[in-house]
Amino acid sequence: MSLVATPTRIQSLDQFRGYSVAGMFVVNFLGGLAVTHQVLKHNNTHFSYADSIMPSFIFACGYSYRMSFLRRLGDIGPAATRWRFISRSLGLILLSLMVFGFNDEFKKWSEISLASGFTFIIELLKANMWEVLAIIGACQILIMPLVAKSVRVRIAGFIGLGVLHVLLSWWFNYDFVYGRPNWLDDLLGTSGKRAWDGGFFGLLAWSQMMLAGTLAYDIIQRYASRGAVMQLGLWGIALMLAGYGLSCLTRLYDLPGGAVEAQGGAAVQAVAATGDEATGAASSLKDSPVIPDWSQAAGRSWTDLLAEPPFVPPPEAERRAINYWMMDKRLPTPSFVLFSTGCAMALYGLFVLVCDIGGWTLGLFRTFGQNPLAAYVIHHFVESAILGVVPKDSPAAWATLGMCVAFGITYMFVRFLEKRGLYLRL
Repeated sequence: MSLVATPTRIQSLDQFRGYSVAGMFVVNFLGGLAVTHQVLKHNNTHFSYADSIMPSFIFACGYSYRMSFLRRLGDIGPAATRWRFISRSLGLILLSLMVFGFNDEFKKWSEISLASGFTFIIELLKANMWEVLAIIGACQILIMPLVAKSVRVRIAGFIGLGVLHVLLSWWFNYDFVYGRPNWLDDLLGTSGKRAWDGGFFGLLAWSQMMLAGTLAYDIIQRYASRGAVMQLGLWGIALMLAGYGLSCLTRLYDLPGGAVEAQGGAAVQAVAATGDEATGAASSLKDSPVIPDWSQAAGRSWTDLLAEPPFVPPPEAERRAINYWMMDKRLPTPSFVLFSTGCAMALYGLFVLVCDIGGWTLGLFRTFGQNPLAAYVIHHFVESAILGVVPKDSPAAWATLGMCVAFGITYMFVRFLEKRGLYLRL
């Protein structure tokens, strides 16, 4: 790790990355407070604004990853380039562990044994280590064989990673992440342990977002600025539509035996199944979260099969079984990956339009965007300190004041580094 002078910057990338970092600070601080609106909280059932931030940051990492990798290839050759990025990625993982800890601990020496040590390591790999810096580091290693390849190869990789995630989730991973009974937990001795942000196998999904960032780099290089904006916008919209389309499979998990409100509450579908038939159908849907029961579409109009739009919560679990086709950041699911990636791509197109073509920039985004690693590490400690005087049941005014104070202190420290030309690099 070193503090170095910054090289020539890409305004749109710095501004987009700075926006993502700033957004992360806001949702991380407010996410655990009771007064916070659901759109600023992470959700396991639908897409919120908070859920858009981490995909945007990883998308930006993919863009800069390909740009840096190709430049290093020309400067120092393939072997040295790979080793440089492997060591950097491992450094990110180590830094993440040292900043965020192991999310577990031994309270007494008597608790330490070969068996407990094995469980500690397995739970670390399954769930406890996967904060955003560790995810970025691991994804860089995972997609390294693809990052310098052609567009077609990387698109195939994007699709292949998604298909593999579906197959693993059908086999065991959905239950593995949610702590439901499955053979892998039984084998490893981690039954009941839940994961977040996808856990170990969620790296497949986050890597898709990083690969999409590498493709955005190619779009910028291939097209003139306005053409790139158009391409980013069109591909972003296409991915968002594909993600929403997949999320409509969630309507096949509407539970019988009750009323299920259609989109917007404009209509109500009465489900006739009752008694043992309803109970059996509900149990079947809950036990098959990845493979839909296509018979649930029988007799329903296409409008009755439209999912709620993003940012709108679905019905409660008693009326719709939790399933793999929701926009779920915890796994993350294919609908979440596609929609959030499309959102990031379209939004980056706007940053290209505003920053690279229009020449407009924001100093706050520049400060965070040029030094994101330092900003992220600093914000963690500042946030932890300020949340000590902002209880979870704080009123809106106190929560907002606390968030502004934490944001301001973080900015002050990062700006201090910027004024001295110091940028944290691994």
